[in-house]
Amino acid sequence: MDKIYTIRLPKLFDWKKLISYLQREPNEIMYHVINNQYVRRAFELDDEIYLIEIQHTTSYLRIVLLNEVHSLKPIIKIIDFIEEWFDINRELMPFYEMAQSDDILAPLIKRFYGLRLVGTPDFFEAISWGIFGQQINLSYAYTLKRRFTEKFGEKITYNGHDYWIYPKPENIAKLTIEELLSIKMTNRKAEYIKNIAGNIAQKNLSKDTLKKYENTSLAEKDMVQYRGLGPWTANYVLMHCLRMGDAFPDTDVGLINGLRAVKKINYNPDKDYLKQLKQRWGCWCGYATFYIWRVIY
Repeated sequence: MDKIYTIRLPKLFDWKKLISYLQREPNEIMYHVINNQYVRRAFELDDEIYLIEIQHTTSYLRIVLLNEVHSLKPIIKIIDFIEEWFDINRELMPFYEMAQSDDILAPLIKRFYGLRLVGTPDFFEAISWGIFGQQINLSYAYTLKRRFTEKFGEKITYNGHDYWIYPKPENIAKLTIEELLSIKMTNRKAEYIKNIAGNIAQKNLSKDTLKKYENTSLAEKDMVQYRGLGPWTANYVLMHCLRMGDAFPDTDVGLINGLRAVKKINYNPDKDYLKQLKQRWGCWCGYATFYIWRVIY
């Protein structure tokens, strides 16, 4: 069976900056960076696990299947996931043209030129990550995600490394609160995760439904009806998973601290200023936020 596939890359794509970003958190569990060059990640499709290695050439990503599988039909879905994960199909030049005259963004596009907004295509992973990150530091949020995945997910082992599949919402919905508390999350987070998992499993809340909204405000309004999803979590998911460019988590601590670092100020920007930034950056709020986060993360 043919095990190597390719994805053609746009001109504005920097693999080294992408690898640097992917390695920023050693506690990340959903992929491994190998020798500062390759990325390995497991996927489960049609009840079978596919272990993929992503390699870089000058103009392409090489998608290499590392394990034996019964069918290659799902490979196209894996390629679609990777393209979405690395935001490969977006035309970035309009962002750079806008940013070059912006006092905040101009130095950042020089520093991170070619870096794509790395997203979270899996809807349940994006939402549960947002819930894990509520009101705790980033390091502990990654610890919760690791515990959650190792306790309730599945894995494939290859050359001594475990590669994990994120827990399925239908499985999490069946758990008791006590089972979720075993990974040392708060009772409230456990309730939120179980509730959201149930709504996703029952298709009350879905990525496809949110994509149909005309604008981010309508999508946000829908999401915040669900217990555990406030404006910050909604905008994080709309930015990272739905790829709505004007999603703007304006209360995010990392965004605030990043702005302080870029602007070299010792106070927090107020709500009016953040509202002005949202209007100024428009459909590029997501990329602006991502580049500002990159300053400190």
